[in-house]
Amino acid sequence: AGINRKIRAEAKKRQQETLDKVLVALKEATPVDTGAARDGWVVEDGVILNKVEYIDVLNGGHSSQAPSHFVEKAVLSVPGVVPNGIIVETTR
Repeated sequence: AGINRKIRAEAKKRQQETLDKVLVALKEATPVDTGAARDGWVVEDGVILNKVEYIDVLNGGHSSQAPSHFVEKAVLSVPGVVPNGIIVETTR
């Protein structure tokens, strides 16, 4: 029982470290005009979200400051992240 608890604790710690790294990468990659999109990145229940309504437009290449699909590129730039369903969706 003790080893299982230690394994679960280590897995949770590594997951949080990876989420933190992805969050930093996303914030660094997000183009800045007012800063709302960059500051919109949050972690809720182990999921990284950005509820700014135009994040999908930015990710589609609307800004000259960032390439299209900067979200996917930022996420995949973090070591240890395996692409298995990055979802960028609009809240509209």
